[in-house]
Amino acid sequence: MQSELFELSSPKVQESAASLRPTFIERTSFTLTLEQAIGLTIVLLVFYVLTFSWGVERGKHLTFETHTVRPAAVPVETVAVFEEPAPVAKVVETVTKKTPVIVSELPKPVASVSKPVGKYTIQYVTYVTQSAADREAQRITKRGHSAFVIPTGNHFQVCIQAFQTRQEASRFLKSLKAQRTVSMDAYVRAIPA
Repeated sequence: MQSELFELSSPKVQESAASLRPTFIERTSFTLTLEQAIGLTIVLLVFYVLTFSWGVERGKHLTFETHTVRPAAVPVETVAVFEEPAPVAKVVETVTKKTPVIVSELPKPVASVSKPVGKYTIQYVTYVTQSAADREAQRITKRGHSAFVIPTGNHFQVCIQAFQTRQEASRFLKSLKAQRTVSMDAYVRAIPA
């Protein structure tokens, strides 16, 4: 009786076992766990960041190459001089010479007073570089006003005149604003001791 229930060697069981073989898709497919998916995402993100950074650095390098000064061929005439009276021979050579790109000549530093005589001044403008502040102080001096530069930290303030009282400085500032010599941002400040 029990053998009827469990027929192990019957041909139907062998046929059904053959039909249960995994297909190609089932054999080649794989499953990702949550940890594997997170790890794969992190790897792809790192790859993207590295690729992007490499592209940015490559772009900087290409930009730098296009803005560099390249040597220019400049024809130079040289004349050979002989001690005996002989015909002068002209020799023309091509010499490579780096020609710098001159934006503007740097201004000479303003002979600024180490300590201006007075307690108050008019702060006209602030610059990050000493050369720009000196250039502006020279421009103001050419207009007939005394100017000096006060360095503070990373900035350089260009100041006009020195006054004993705040009222004198305020009156002079109003006249400069009326003449449109200075911008509306200029103000009266104390000269540091």
